[in-house]
Amino acid sequence: MKQKKIWIAVIIVIIIAGLFGLNIWSNAAEHNHSVEVTTLKEENMTNKVLTQGTLKLSDEQTIYYSPEKGEIAEILVSEGDAVEEGTPLLRYENEQLKLEQEQNKLQLESAYLQVNDLKEKHRDLDEQLEKDKKNEMLQTEHDQVKLQEQQANIEIKQLQLQKESIEKQLKDLEVTSEITGTVLEVNEQATSSNQTEQVSLIRIASLNQLVVEGSISEYDTLSIEEGQTVNLTADAVPDKSWTGTVNHIAYLPEESGGMDMGNNTTTVQYPISVTVENKDVQLKPGFQMVVEITTDEFTAKTLPLSTVKQDSDINYVYIVNDGKVEKRKVTVGTTSVDFIEITDGLDVEDQVIINPNENITEGMEVTVS
Repeated sequence: MKQKKIWIAVIIVIIIAGLFGLNIWSNAAEHNHSVEVTTLKEENMTNKVLTQGTLKLSDEQTIYYSPEKGEIAEILVSEGDAVEEGTPLLRYENEQLKLEQEQNKLQLESAYLQVNDLKEKHRDLDEQLEKDKKNEMLQTEHDQVKLQEQQANIEIKQLQLQKESIEKQLKDLEVTSEITGTVLEVNEQATSSNQTEQVSLIRIASLNQLVVEGSISEYDTLSIEEGQTVNLTADAVPDKSWTGTVNHIAYLPEESGGMDMGNNTTTVQYPISVTVENKDVQLKPGFQMVVEITTDEFTAKTLPLSTVKQDSDINYVYIVNDGKVEKRKVTVGTTSVDFIEITDGLDVEDQVIINPNENITEGMEVTVS
């Protein structure tokens, strides 16, 4: 019985010693964290401008019904027809304009007859005055005829201008294509008087070239130039991309700007157009595109994104200095998918803790793994 008690006491002592040793090991582990570190590394970085745009046809012509020209006599094309610049598309018929042309023709004929008659009288009076230069009555009549002739010539010039105007209006009754392309739509219902808003009658477009139209901020206009290469993507087709070229940046901003709620100021946007270089684009006009323009490429000293923490507007990292954690403020620059540029605050030999957790505090003793 006595021996049994001794064994129980020994077991209790062993358990207590084990718990004490475990506690010592646990405290040591808490005060000696193992961390993974990295140093500044040079990476190729890019500055990019991202904006959204709409895919459109580069050359497009829309013809609307113009009732002031008269009634449509004939539509000369059908959907799917290929047309060239200058191809007749439709003809109007305007009886009033034809009547004005006929009246103008008769007025011109009458004016020419009057001028010819006055010229004849003018010559006769010139001959009479040659024989009787002191005849005041002849001189007065001569001056009156000369004035009438001048007035008749002015009337002829006015009628000639009227004739040219009528001829131009008659020519405009035939509407022609301004571009080379394909007829996409012929809507004869657009001539209906029941239409409450203007509806396109004929639409033509060149299907060989697409553009993306969007807008950029006033700041971005300083770094983007015509001719720069553009990467185009669409959320509807996430696994594909296309190449484009900036072909136009508007000199004037859009008429209506948005409101920046952060500082209660109006944001100024400038229209931009990008030519799609690929010819095998399966997307249709109207698709929303993401426009990515690389404005600068350079080599920079970087860290993995997971190393940099932020407190308000202050960026900082944790470094290992003589086995202890030191919190270091840093200045950052361009950010990529995996890396962030460090422009100030670190030396190349500084050991920066990767992905520091919430237990890492300044002054803590750590071991570099």
